[in-house]
Amino acid sequence: MEINSALSILSVLSFTIILGYIGNLIFERTRIPDTVWLLIFGLMIGPIFNIVNAATFLAVSPLLASIALLIILFDSGLDMNFFTIVKEFPRAMLISVLDIAISMILVAAVTFVLFDLNIYLGLFLGAIVGGTCSAIVPAVVSKLRIKEEVKVLLNLETVLTDPFSIVLAIALLQYATATATNNIVHTIIASFSMGMVLGLTAGFAWLFVLNTLKGKQFDYMLTLAVLLILYAFAESIGGSGALAALFFGLVMGNAKNFTKMLKIKRKLDVEPFIVNFHKEVSFFIKSFFFVFMGIVTSINTTYIIYGIILSAILIWSRRFIVKISTYKMALSNVEMNIMKIMTPKGLTAAVMAQLAFQYGFKEASMLSDLTFIIILTTVVYSSFAIRYYYKPEKP
Repeated sequence: MEINSALSILSVLSFTIILGYIGNLIFERTRIPDTVWLLIFGLMIGPIFNIVNAATFLAVSPLLASIALLIILFDSGLDMNFFTIVKEFPRAMLISVLDIAISMILVAAVTFVLFDLNIYLGLFLGAIVGGTCSAIVPAVVSKLRIKEEVKVLLNLETVLTDPFSIVLAIALLQYATATATNNIVHTIIASFSMGMVLGLTAGFAWLFVLNTLKGKQFDYMLTLAVLLILYAFAESIGGSGALAALFFGLVMGNAKNFTKMLKIKRKLDVEPFIVNFHKEVSFFIKSFFFVFMGIVTSINTTYIIYGIILSAILIWSRRFIVKISTYKMALSNVEMNIMKIMTPKGLTAAVMAQLAFQYGFKEASMLSDLTFIIILTTVVYSSFAIRYYYKPEKP
């Protein structure tokens, strides 16, 4: 039975919050992230029992994806230490490039053998499933007792792979249809640089505004409005909205450090209320994101085995990518294991898979089904692998 009333949607939102809270408590005891329970809940009310209309959610998936990404990345920026980011950025760039490049090569080769798939479409599929999920990874690693450098490296990787995946995926579809006009490398560099510059500039400007408005009501709502405008503006001029949101949060979270570093006489800082309230908002967005993934999942049994095979290949390749990227990096066995298993794919891959429909490819349905299977498999694998590999030393 399909229910679409406002009351039913409110009930889903309520259960999402409750399940997310309970999932956090379960994680503290079992190390199984709430991702699993929220994803299962989404599957139950979506494709299994058809309690909610998945088509309605799919129609607004680009909007929901953008909101989820900017909220979560802003949250990640607030939690990051600027000096640690400077130290880990080159390594994060290396692991991001290797992850997507190797994924593209392996997936294109396998899909060519299995389906005789067009090489551009194979590379396209590899590009969209090559990165890690910007919602899942920060949510999981924030609760782990590992070095700050490792957390920053994993968070930066998720942020960098999103724009990489998006730009490469669009470019590959354009090349497949002979409509490409720009150089891929130039497009990526321009997207990254504009996103970072916009985020840093807007962050510093907003710190001065907040300092002027200190003591006034609705500071957080104004900050959220600026964040939304910043993301939209960055995307509209070809920049990375994801990086803009991350660096905007980075400036906000490191206000004291930047004040000292730049020798600014005015004491610039962010009210604790803004940070704490955003944590509450971020908790809801993250929880609903996973339920949303379950609701919009569409599984074609024909491609289940092939999707699992591709997932296994991506999981296997991750081990070598991490070994190369962490060369001469001082990591404990636990931290090395966490980096190797942290390979969940997310909504970015699901949304990008729908682009094949817009370009009119007959293989679009197959690409979409394979993408969903890869998302489900890698999320479940990463979630349960933590249970066995994460064994921190007692403080």
